[in-house]
Amino acid sequence: MSVEALPEETILSPFLQKLSRSAPLLFMGVLIFGALAWRPTTAPIELETLASAWHMHLRGALVPLRNGVAAPEIPPLLHWLILGGWQIFGVCEWWPRLVPALASIGTVILVGRTALVLWPHRAATPIFARLLLTGVGAFAVAMTMVEPQTVALPFILLSFHALSELWMSRPGFFRTLFGWILSAAAAALAVMAGGWSWALVPVLCAIGIWVLDEATRRERNAFLWLLGGIVISVLALAPAWLWLDRYGNPEQLIYFGNGWSDPATEASRGAAWTLLLLPVALYPWICWKTLWRALSRHLRETVGVGFRLCLAFLAASCVAGLVSGWQLVGQLAILCPLSLLGARLLATQEIKPKDFHAVVPGFFALFVGLIFFLMNIVPTAHLDAVWRQVFGAPLPIWLGGIGLISGLSLLVIGYILAQLSPSHQLSRTLQVAILPTLLMTSLNLEFDGNLRPFFDLTPVASRMKQLQDAGISVAVFSDYRGEFDFAGRLEMAPEPVPTRIAAARWADEHPAGAIVTYFDGSPLRLPALPMFRGVARDRWVAIWPASAIDGPDSPVLNSQF
Repeated sequence: MSVEALPEETILSPFLQKLSRSAPLLFMGVLIFGALAWRPTTAPIELETLASAWHMHLRGALVPLRNGVAAPEIPPLLHWLILGGWQIFGVCEWWPRLVPALASIGTVILVGRTALVLWPHRAATPIFARLLLTGVGAFAVAMTMVEPQTVALPFILLSFHALSELWMSRPGFFRTLFGWILSAAAAALAVMAGGWSWALVPVLCAIGIWVLDEATRRERNAFLWLLGGIVISVLALAPAWLWLDRYGNPEQLIYFGNGWSDPATEASRGAAWTLLLLPVALYPWICWKTLWRALSRHLRETVGVGFRLCLAFLAASCVAGLVSGWQLVGQLAILCPLSLLGARLLATQEIKPKDFHAVVPGFFALFVGLIFFLMNIVPTAHLDAVWRQVFGAPLPIWLGGIGLISGLSLLVIGYILAQLSPSHQLSRTLQVAILPTLLMTSLNLEFDGNLRPFFDLTPVASRMKQLQDAGISVAVFSDYRGEFDFAGRLEMAPEPVPTRIAAARWADEHPAGAIVTYFDGSPLRLPALPMFRGVARDRWVAIWPASAIDGPDSPVLNSQF
């Protein structure tokens, strides 16, 4: 089929045409540089994954470890990629953070190719698809985090890409066979990266397109299409089943990943409420009226096969993400079908008269900048008192470290972007797509100047390392998942003691040991003098000698001072 261009695209300046094609990679380059240069590894998911990979490296193991104990239910692909890089570059922090960034680059490149497969007569859809994907808030955050679902994303998309080529082009026997094999292999890699639920995507896509496309149900080979989707999903589960058969229990395949009953990470334990933040994760496109206007116009026309196929992919990704147990992080895969659908809408959207279309998305950047600005003029103690009255919990201590520069920058740049009104659809999309990059860059700058002391766990972890090197046993009074292990290069994972009774028993068994506790409130009101005091994200941390714990009711185990 002939490739068409937007009428407005033919009159764009050469510079703007090149910019619209290179902008996604420019956005990603800025985000990757800012994360590697300024932001430390902060999220619990990142720290737990690094701790597991670190202990695997020390032991020469292939099975992921949790607190030094083999955990074959954790998908190992990300750990293997980290270990492979460490074999080449040595143990470092930048390589594990570069792995998801490289996976994200592959996802962005592939989403454009998939758009061209679905709509080969539209030259602009790959450009819009890549801009929409790199310009969504959830992708801007996840692409620089050591997190399994980001690594699974390109394989999920590749599996759908292979299915799309089969569906749209209907090739010969050998190309068809290759497409089915490629889809199954990609789905299997997605399972080994993110969990068993991603094997559902091929079969759900096959069922979805069969339901949505009436012409398919009338074809003689419709049943074969459904059967192919089932076979792909079964084959995608085979490597995980064989893995558990070797190192675990194959009957526990349903828990391979981040099951709801036994979450693989601290960050997703009991956090179903985070699904309510999905609209925030879809910023800024969810509040961009141009996209909603295009959707309203498109639904009044006949919906094409490619659009229906993307709807099936969206439903499959949503269901697989919900059953995965990864809560909000599990919904990361819906960004791919949403970007494809949005690209199709914008590629046929007529330009309206000039208006301030970015006012609503830009308002959010102004709001965040205003919060950063107010944090520097309102006393933190007053905010903490109000926060306790509203939420019944202390204010996260890192909020008091926010600086002034990022807030002023967001206020000024956000206001300027909201006032622009370009005349072309591509330039309008560029204007909105830059907002998440602006927000994340401002946040990364805050880490470099003000927030690093709160999120960098190296001081506390280094102290724990000194104690272990001196032969002192260390325990952590919490549901510990390894956040200090890699930061301090600990040879042994500290023993978690989740209850007061367990902490008192451990102190009796290790009278010369040390125990780490978290607490809120004032560090000046501690009941005794700890061996070390520091911060870990939003809480204070203290290291106590075991002799300071005289029983389950010991005041040093309190969570509030």
